[in-house]
Amino acid sequence: MPSIKPTTIYTVYGTPVLDHSRQQALLLLYQPIIGPLALSLYLSLAADLTPAGKSPELMHADLLSAVDHGLPEVLKARAHLEGIGLLTVWIKEDPELGVQLAYRLNEPLLPADFFQDALMSYLLLEKIGEHRYTRLVERFAPAPVTLTGFTEITQRFQTVYRFDENRFAAEAPQVEQVASQFETPVKKSDFDWTFFEQQVARFKIKLSTEDRAKLEALHELYGVSELELADLAAKAAGPDDVIAFDYLRQLIRQQTAPKRLASAKNPTPATSAAELKEFSAPEQTIISESERLAPIEYLQAIKAQKHGFATTAEERLVEGLLSRHILPKAVINILINYVLVILNNANLNANFVNAIANDWAQRKITTPAAAITHLRQNLQGYEKKTTSQKKYPQRVQRGRVEKLPKYIKEPPKEQQLSPEKQRELDQKLQAYLNKEGEN
Repeated sequence: MPSIKPTTIYTVYGTPVLDHSRQQALLLLYQPIIGPLALSLYLSLAADLTPAGKSPELMHADLLSAVDHGLPEVLKARAHLEGIGLLTVWIKEDPELGVQLAYRLNEPLLPADFFQDALMSYLLLEKIGEHRYTRLVERFAPAPVTLTGFTEITQRFQTVYRFDENRFAAEAPQVEQVASQFETPVKKSDFDWTFFEQQVARFKIKLSTEDRAKLEALHELYGVSELELADLAAKAAGPDDVIAFDYLRQLIRQQTAPKRLASAKNPTPATSAAELKEFSAPEQTIISESERLAPIEYLQAIKAQKHGFATTAEERLVEGLLSRHILPKAVINILINYVLVILNNANLNANFVNAIANDWAQRKITTPAAAITHLRQNLQGYEKKTTSQKKYPQRVQRGRVEKLPKYIKEPPKEQQLSPEKQRELDQKLQAYLNKEGEN
């Protein structure tokens, strides 16, 4: 990579909205992990932004002066922001201007989302210890709302808002085109909610947003159809009409074998024949199997090949990945392949798997072909020995373990901020917020 100098030009992009919740997340949740210099760097880059979401072209010398540190320290702090997902970096070489960098600031997670991210929560726990971690959990945990004796009278959308359906249909192409500009590259779930809700309507089952995410994850994890899942959900519903998910998982596992998705769906493989030609025959087999099988079926096939079995913890881990919708299920299958076959690990380790999934999501790896290409480029000894007759490849030569950033495996020692440094960070944060208020 070309070297960065104080005279190197950079431009900042992004529109991070640092409301009170995200301020608290930055100061109390992110800062212990990334360190005070990285936080100062993030705020300094945010201060460079204009209301249009783009800064003018600036030199790194200005940035070094703003954070009052040398270039090596700033580049290290920048890496901490990149690794945690707060900063995205691009580079290009201009014939006249030399190396140029583009920085995009990303919003920090809200506290609730932060604690639901297993890797982020783990990093914080490792950094600050169980006592302080528990205090922060108690601080940000949502307060329970007691509505005993109240009756919901919220009016429905159709009651309040009326519009011309013919005009809506005429404008649909433009609306859909706009919506497509905001779509994420991750494949959306194919769960048929209309059909599922029709099936469970007679049981008056209550579904929260969290319940829906879990049901979609179970649908993809075990390969059960909407009809099967509706019947099992009805059996798992308690007297309060709320699904008991532990019991639902037990019912699904009691099926004679994991079912594949209804044959009527029969989705077209995401990887085209032309793309498959770029891979060897064993790799083509793995890509096809990853797209065809549900993750639990894929996991169980590997474990059976290794004369083992999928544990409840492993199934929960894969379910958690699916429920976050950060990786398509075919890519999750390749991740399972990598950990259990390529690395020949006996089980899926939650911290290791979440770290890789986080990395792949940030790299926008959204197809099994892209995942294998990434592994082939970054792993030494990536050789898979398989035959098309077998359901899953035999154990292969062990490749090297994908290296995690040092600050994840061995977080730096926590630094106690001096009153002066804390005031400096507070002032920078307040200056940024004042600037946003003026705009």
